[in-house]
Amino acid sequence: MGFFSALVAVSLVASVAPVSADTTSNQRVVPVSFSKPTSRLPALHKRAGTYSQELNNNLTGGGYYAQVTVGTPSQTVDLIVDTGSSDVWLLDSSSDICQSTAMQSYYGYCLPTYDPSKSSTYSVVSDDSFSIRYVDGSGAEGDYIKDNFSIGGADVKSLQMGLAENSTINSGLLGIGFAANVAAKTPYPNIIDLLQSQDLIAIQAYSLYLDDLYAETGTILFGGLDTEKFIGDLKTVDIQPDRNGNYTSFTVALSSLTTTADNGTVTNYTRSAVPVILDSGTTLTYIPNSMATRIFRAFDAVDDTSGTGLVYISCDYLNNNLTFDFQFGGNDGPVVKVPVDEMILNNVEGYMELGLDVPSLPFDNACSFGLQPNSDYYLLGDTFLRSAYVVYDLTNKQIGLAQANLNSTKSNVLEITQESGIPDASGVASQVSVEQTATGLPGTGGVNTGSATATSTTTSSSTSSSGANAGARAVPAPDWEALAVAAVASVCGLMGVGLVVL
Repeated sequence: MGFFSALVAVSLVASVAPVSADTTSNQRVVPVSFSKPTSRLPALHKRAGTYSQELNNNLTGGGYYAQVTVGTPSQTVDLIVDTGSSDVWLLDSSSDICQSTAMQSYYGYCLPTYDPSKSSTYSVVSDDSFSIRYVDGSGAEGDYIKDNFSIGGADVKSLQMGLAENSTINSGLLGIGFAANVAAKTPYPNIIDLLQSQDLIAIQAYSLYLDDLYAETGTILFGGLDTEKFIGDLKTVDIQPDRNGNYTSFTVALSSLTTTADNGTVTNYTRSAVPVILDSGTTLTYIPNSMATRIFRAFDAVDDTSGTGLVYISCDYLNNNLTFDFQFGGNDGPVVKVPVDEMILNNVEGYMELGLDVPSLPFDNACSFGLQPNSDYYLLGDTFLRSAYVVYDLTNKQIGLAQANLNSTKSNVLEITQESGIPDASGVASQVSVEQTATGLPGTGGVNTGSATATSTTTSSSTSSSGANAGARAVPAPDWEALAVAAVASVCGLMGVGLVVL
């Protein structure tokens, strides 16, 4: 077990580029930028009436961390940014995981935490009422509290948050989904609600630009979008309600998934529309088993998700100009083309050097596939989202999609208003050209094993517990077999694959 425990602590060091806010002056837009994890995380910036916040990206872009401040005086905390869940929750400085060397060796070292005793604006909403679980088995529990919260310099007063005293996750989460999906039995105004009600943004909407696999920075714009960050027209599709008619996730209709080969040949793998969730808290892309099987057969891929947790594919495909093309909302809907080097990850050799036992394969140069099968839920995670520019409009229940303009260094921010909703906006005419200079482990942008910064599989949409405000439950101690699975999943999250979580 020592081998797997050591792997969980692998982390990354990268520089941070500030977000320019010149074009957001006099607009109610909160820009939030992100970068890969560093041992010293970046500070907040405030410029000319807009807000800039750094996020930290794990090795594959499968986990994006925001550095925020909480309390009075302010305490700096790092949170996983998650479009698939709706609660903001913090790790208590005295939480079990942060006080246990053994737990941290399994789940990763604690990121900066929050000490409620040091905040004069802290108050308890309800004791032992916060309890959240994710489908990978991870979770957290504790109290619901209120305190002041600042993201990108935008100050949110008296935000209700979970304060985890017990957790199997080594950092808190910044859930930015629908308030109807909070873990509490009775929904409460979450951070998106308060950003609008406190007049920090005009509408409950934000845009997400992750940039490519090797990028050090990207941006979330609360209340706005950036026309320099996408190509062509921004097209909208409707968010689909759940079976009860409620809006609890960013589910849209994937009408087709095709590939386009070097010679222009298009192959369709879709037989009917599929409801998929756009989820930044998920590393990979998960599609129906039948669709995945057709793709794996076409690419001679080997599905070993029941063993090592990977789907293996020949790295020879990285020499092609192949794209995976996702279309939404019918024949006239938006199309996002994912380049082959975003969907096929050259990281298996790195696994093997770390000791992973790869099964017998029909090819020598093995890569891992950033697309996996699932029978329960279909998620478009970061292997898809890095190629997309996405606008989430919670007020009008719409998603705007366009091809991402990767490595863009320019900015032209438009405020999203109540009157406009997602505007009929056009981005740049074509992709900017860049020279790739990433170094280190292939497909990851480099690894530094000398830091204790945590890196674990990212998580997203929660499931509410029964009882008043989801009463407290003990987070179960994992057995040895579960520990091995959790540790392997953390390794996968580091290197380009991770446990599926909603």
